[in-house]
Amino acid sequence: MRCDQRGFTLIEVLLAVLIGSLLLTAIYGVFGSVSSAKQQLEQEGEAYHQVRIFFDRIGGELSSLRLAPAGKQPTLTSAKTFEGESAVEFNTELGSPFLQQKGGLSRVRYELRREEQGATLYRSEQVLLADLAPSEALPFVEGLKGFQIRYFRQGTWQEKWTGNRLPELLEITLELEVAGRIIPFRSSFVLPEGRG
Repeated sequence: MRCDQRGFTLIEVLLAVLIGSLLLTAIYGVFGSVSSAKQQLEQEGEAYHQVRIFFDRIGGELSSLRLAPAGKQPTLTSAKTFEGESAVEFNTELGSPFLQQKGGLSRVRYELRREEQGATLYRSEQVLLADLAPSEALPFVEGLKGFQIRYFRQGTWQEKWTGNRLPELLEITLELEVAGRIIPFRSSFVLPEGRG
């Protein structure tokens, strides 16, 4: 009895293995790209979330500016840290919920601190109507590559503010590095006139 069945030749088997390998490599590449894109989007989303929370918070605080008790300090001043980094201080009625129970007016300070992995924006607060020490400065926005505050009054932008009158606008620019890219964020805040 003669069998007419024919098996695969070595070339056919090698060709099938090659085609299968190419398909698996392509599929792996697609999954790798999708995973990398997903990770980058998550990192960018976290950066946008951090900055949005910061801009919301400082916007509310700046809209609640108030004169210090007995006029001891200007309502808003620019400052420098010991390392020469930017800082801004102001009096506001919108303080931390825990400290609001101690008094309704706080002196808030935002300052930049350089670290090994970039810079971090810190926030501290001192209740002005109670005898409490300033709160510990806590990190607010991490991973900064750039931080700038500008003040606008009577048609002129200034890098520093020391006047007793409030500027008309305060502009904050942040730069965050995400997945090797620097993403700039900028927002301007109209300050309440005649309140400070």
